[in-house]
Amino acid sequence: MTIRQRLFISFSLILFITVFIIGVFFYSIYNFNEIHNAQIHRYDQIRRVEKLKEHNNSFSWIVLDIITDYDKLNIVKERLNKAEYIYKNVLFLKNKTIENSESNNEKKNLELIFLHFKEIDFLIKNRLFKIVEEKQNSFDKFNIDFEKLSNETKNLLDQEVDYLQNELNKTEKNKNQFIETIKIEVVLLLLIAFTLAFVISSKIIKEIKSMLDKLNKGVLQLFNDDENSIKVDIGKNNELSEITNNLNSYLEKQSDIIHSREELLRNISHELKTPITKGKFLLEDLKNSKYKVEVEHINNVFIDIEELTNKLLQREKLNFATLKIYKFKVSSLILEALSKLSIDDESKIILDIEDDFEIEADKYYMTLALKNLIDNAMKYALEFPIKIKAENKTLYVENIADELSNDLIYYIKPFTREPNQQMGHGLGLNIVNKIVQMHKFKLGYNYKNSHNIFYITF
Repeated sequence: MTIRQRLFISFSLILFITVFIIGVFFYSIYNFNEIHNAQIHRYDQIRRVEKLKEHNNSFSWIVLDIITDYDKLNIVKERLNKAEYIYKNVLFLKNKTIENSESNNEKKNLELIFLHFKEIDFLIKNRLFKIVEEKQNSFDKFNIDFEKLSNETKNLLDQEVDYLQNELNKTEKNKNQFIETIKIEVVLLLLIAFTLAFVISSKIIKEIKSMLDKLNKGVLQLFNDDENSIKVDIGKNNELSEITNNLNSYLEKQSDIIHSREELLRNISHELKTPITKGKFLLEDLKNSKYKVEVEHINNVFIDIEELTNKLLQREKLNFATLKIYKFKVSSLILEALSKLSIDDESKIILDIEDDFEIEADKYYMTLALKNLIDNAMKYALEFPIKIKAENKTLYVENIADELSNDLIYYIKPFTREPNQQMGHGLGLNIVNKIVQMHKFKLGYNYKNSHNIFYITF
């Protein structure tokens, strides 16, 4: 029996148990959902009943206010309006409260409660108002009737709350019992699944461990000795030997592709640079002619094409670059980058090295990245000087310029730039980002006090 067949049997058994566990899981979710919905239903019903209790108390306060200030007609009318408003709220709750009753007894109880509220509303708006309107001084009979009705309503509401609370307690108890049962079942199923997985897989693992060790040794040799294929014998007619053969075929094809690509880049570089150089040389003879402006424009086109060619080559070489890592000071990196730029006026740049920290990186590529950042800052600055600052393991390049209209992620893509931007090719930041990512550093951007600030955090 092959490794593949054994794995298939093992996987089938574990899959069966897993599906069973998932079934138990969804069954549990269904029951929890039912319990949860019942609890939510009762909590909502309790809130509605508590609201009715508040309204019942509010009616009592309104009656007390009216009796206290019965000789002030404006206050009486104001309290009657409030009573009308409260009764509307009671009616608003009526249908939903009765519809959510869970038994016939509860429904009858709720209907009786709302009937009492109707009677309370009638007592206040008719009998009480009539006593006030006719300026009678005796409220005793009214008080007896109202208090009786209010107390009965309160008792019915308390009974409803007690009933709902008891039902909630029962539901919670059932939920806890269900959880305990599910816990035991899941633990048993998991133990069975792990036991089967261990028994079946241990023998397979033992058989393939030696082959994996050999394959790992071959892969390490591939990287350490710069080989083009994995040179290791792990036997024939097994899955790992098939993987090794396929990987070797892939590596050989990749090696051929990389070689062809590098050859093509060298040829393109040579074929482009030669006519550009010739064209620029011929233009030198025409600089003093009457077409001086046109000649200058053509020369700028040649310079632009040459710059684009160089950046394309730089970007492509990064795909195959091998970093040579060593330590150097940030000041050394800044000076190296500045030396590669043609700066006509040194006052256009301010250096602020507060912390001359050490960097562990490939100096050539980091110099190229910083050169591109400084070049961009010089090219798009609205006024000078630009500032290069080093502190807290971070290198900043700042210039006074308009804020970028998009996020940084937009500009690190190749051939992207501002919509109204005429200069550049949209490759500078892409190259910078590639180099920074190769080193696992971080490229960032923010805009502050009219300054565009690009920074590399080491």
